[in-house]
Amino acid sequence: MRPILFAPLLLAASLCLPPAAAQTPLTDTPPPLQPLTVDEAFSSARFAAPRLSPDGRYLALLAARRGRMGLSIFDLQEGRYESHIGFIDADIAQPMWLGNGRLLYTLDQHGQSRKTQLRQGGLFVISRDGQQERKLHATFNDWVNSSRRRYTSMTPVQAVPDSDEEFIGQCNDVDKDSVDLYRVNAATGKRQLLTAQRPARTIDWVLDPQLEPRVAISDVERTTERVVHYRDADGRWRELWRFRTGRDDVRLPVSVEPDGKLLVATNEGRDTVALREYDPASAQWGDVLIEHPSYDVAVDAFGDDIGVLLRSANGELLGVEMDTTRPVFAWMDERRRRLQTLVDQALPGRINALQFSASSQVFVSSRSDTEVARWYLLDSVSGRLREVLNVQPGLDARRVPATETLALRTRDGLPLSAHVLRPPQASPAAPLPTIVIVHGGPWVRGATWGDADGDMAMARWLASRGYQVLLPSFRGSTGFGKRFALASRGQIGLAMQDDVDDALDALIQRGVADPQRLCIMGASYGGYASLMAVARTPDRYRCAVASFPVSDLARQLTSDWGDLSRHHEARALWIDMTGDPVKDKAALDAVSPRYLASRIKARVMIVAGQHDQRTPLEQAEFMRDALRRAGNEPLWLAKFGEGHGFSLRSSHQEMLDMLEPFLAEQLAPLKPHR
Repeated sequence: MRPILFAPLLLAASLCLPPAAAQTPLTDTPPPLQPLTVDEAFSSARFAAPRLSPDGRYLALLAARRGRMGLSIFDLQEGRYESHIGFIDADIAQPMWLGNGRLLYTLDQHGQSRKTQLRQGGLFVISRDGQQERKLHATFNDWVNSSRRRYTSMTPVQAVPDSDEEFIGQCNDVDKDSVDLYRVNAATGKRQLLTAQRPARTIDWVLDPQLEPRVAISDVERTTERVVHYRDADGRWRELWRFRTGRDDVRLPVSVEPDGKLLVATNEGRDTVALREYDPASAQWGDVLIEHPSYDVAVDAFGDDIGVLLRSANGELLGVEMDTTRPVFAWMDERRRRLQTLVDQALPGRINALQFSASSQVFVSSRSDTEVARWYLLDSVSGRLREVLNVQPGLDARRVPATETLALRTRDGLPLSAHVLRPPQASPAAPLPTIVIVHGGPWVRGATWGDADGDMAMARWLASRGYQVLLPSFRGSTGFGKRFALASRGQIGLAMQDDVDDALDALIQRGVADPQRLCIMGASYGGYASLMAVARTPDRYRCAVASFPVSDLARQLTSDWGDLSRHHEARALWIDMTGDPVKDKAALDAVSPRYLASRIKARVMIVAGQHDQRTPLEQAEFMRDALRRAGNEPLWLAKFGEGHGFSLRSSHQEMLDMLEPFLAEQLAPLKPHR
């Protein structure tokens, strides 16, 4: 099998390569490459979310039509579209096959502000030919126009094997603190509750192969504690473990194996989270099945999902996508591992995501740091790999800044990862004006190699305009093990800032960053960190761009304007990691930029949403007013109707129109002294 598969893969891939550079006459000075446009850097791809049908014959995909994302079904065997489904006032999102004849989907509204986003959510089923449709759960707009007191949502969990009609869905309609599971018939709309007897405050479930709820994960009100329950054969629930987020080792089941053993994401006795077998009958741990010495698998040190669990349409766990230096795929069986290796050899230097079907057809979505995606179809028997679609065909990859990953050390010896982007035609050794982008969270994974949006999209846009861009993963960033994540406790504004400085110092020491032309920017926590950077080291940065920032830590934890004070579990984690807003107010004020404005010499640009519930508008206003009192008037942009991030295209464009000249002015070359 291996020789038959290997050679055609390489041959087919070679046929898809662009023309060789030698076909273009070489010159000593190649023509300058144009910077990326706003659409090229930030706009969503015209095609997204490809889903191969279980039988491998059809491809469902989201496609832009008349300004909205609709659902298209392509017959791979006949080479033609079978149907197009769309709306004039809403976008289709999260398509999922239900057998080979139906699809589930929900609604979204791209380009709408918080004040105008109404026709979203809900759950719908539609036949493959687009002729039969049923609403299975209400949209947000339905709720607004109803008399119900709270909004509920239903999310499909997995399809029922050998059925074109039934699926398992979860819904929060029984009580506001829990989600329950239902067996739903999409053809009739009827549903059966599967979790009538369950632990209180259940927030997640794991099904066994017979689709019985076997594991329930709950939380303890107003704490960071989670409890893992197991349901024995007699139907009774018993507690397996409990752990405090950010304090104890993580133990979260992600799958029930056919023999009844659990596959558990745990970092017990180790630094990184691994997938390990556990026998609930004997209470004995078994083999470690998937692990990495430097990166977490499936779940991070705070118990939150990281990477992707790769499952079949029927819920079987097939493998894991891990966010290492770049995303990699670890499959549970040898056949899939072998196919992954062969595709990676055929399409080297790329992230190659595989979708499997019951047939020999394997769908491959392939992307890199300079190309959004190309889609291929692999026949795993013949070895034929053919290109189906180039998602962004008009973009010259030479114009997209490449991403370099650095492996560094913090001043106290922790491993430190960072991404660097330079202009495509920049000399490798030339010292460039450098912009640091600090990710939000802070207890999340920052940008990863090959990301198409978020901080990486901004980094590409900036780097294409002549700047070097640095994206550091400071302590507290998740996915790098518990030691690195928990080293951030009590270090907001302190060692977390040191890590950003250490990453920037590494570029300066390499001689590739101009120490006289530095700027720092970020959103949410990244906005906070940018303001703290220019307050801690007033002479280092020429400018800071703080979007949706926190400027007063104690107030952020107590303000009724924001959702953090109402989300008791999230607030408890923040207090545990940063300090109590009453008992530790003096310490929090000492690292709150609002009270350090008089130290700031850099020019500051502040971006805010007037309807931001995560970091309320008052946080940005506190900083603006403090800078004004210090005689350092900031550039200010606050948009009505926008929340924690700009959704409206016009708002985003206005921000970029302010940002580009602001950076150009602040990072202009120094004029020589006369």
